[in-house]
Amino acid sequence: MKRFLILAVFSFFAGVALYGQLQYKSKYPNIPIVDVHTHPSNAEAISNYLKTGDAIKQKYGSNLYCWIGLAKLDEPAAKMQAVAKNRFLFAVSEMRPHIGLTYTPEEVISLVREGYVGMKFWFGDPPRVINPGQDGITRIDNPAYERLFSVLEQHNILMTSLHIADPNGPFGNRQNWMKDPVFYWRQIRSFENVVAKYPGLTIVAAHGAWIICQDAQLDYLRYMLTKYPNLYLDISATYQYMPLMQYDNLRDFYIEYQDRILYGSDFGNISGNAIQSTADRYASHFAILETDQIIPGQSRNGELKGLNLPKEVLEKIYYKNALKLYPGLKTIMNYE
Repeated sequence: MKRFLILAVFSFFAGVALYGQLQYKSKYPNIPIVDVHTHPSNAEAISNYLKTGDAIKQKYGSNLYCWIGLAKLDEPAAKMQAVAKNRFLFAVSEMRPHIGLTYTPEEVISLVREGYVGMKFWFGDPPRVINPGQDGITRIDNPAYERLFSVLEQHNILMTSLHIADPNGPFGNRQNWMKDPVFYWRQIRSFENVVAKYPGLTIVAAHGAWIICQDAQLDYLRYMLTKYPNLYLDISATYQYMPLMQYDNLRDFYIEYQDRILYGSDFGNISGNAIQSTADRYASHFAILETDQIIPGQSRNGELKGLNLPKEVLEKIYYKNALKLYPGLKTIMNYE
């Protein structure tokens, strides 16, 4: 165990060092970037996000302009907004629906009227929060959630982040999360049942709905996006799994579904001493999307070649798709 911990700590700091060695300068400093998937929970973290944006602009030229916060807040929303300087929007956070809903539909409606932009629904791998092997309530299409989803649909409330399942890689490389493909596909099929049952409910699926770790999964994701116009994806935390798929297949997917993909990081609270390292990690994401260089710091699955997406595709992923979906975003970005 001690050896494992030493190796884990070494790998973390080695990864940070590699991010810092990134050779990248934005070709598009005038394109604003919206990060639709972050988890700051207090005012200090919000302040550090703003400082991180400044550090990115200074070192790399990228214009990381604003963020969507998905965490349950530790401090009053008014205090968070005051520190955010009109560059953050927040969602209602439903983090553990497996063990009972935190909010009633009426409470969600009230919070959205107060300024929240929608609802995050964290429905990851159930064995992470309940005993493995239990089923029924562990599926997102369970009747326990029907009224909530119906009310969200009826009141046109955005599901800002629906986290479903966890990564399931190809044979021989299943990853460390949801290794059982049968259990994984049960979760994905229940997810599709929800998307199909509530066609008026706009859903931004977190992490590419985690249907983005194999070429065959990517084909299923194509089917989902083609059949269900109410479904969008954020790509937070998916970068490390990109080498598991064929390069041309993944790049073609981003271009084909450019109107349905949004940028996200999945970063949490940023401490004061992690501002520059977080800026470097952000820049690695931008280099993956904007260049065709080999990106360092992606050691989980080896080297990663950037996708070198066209400018018009980047504009949609970085901010235009978000402008269509998130209430209040046009106002804080001066796009009214």
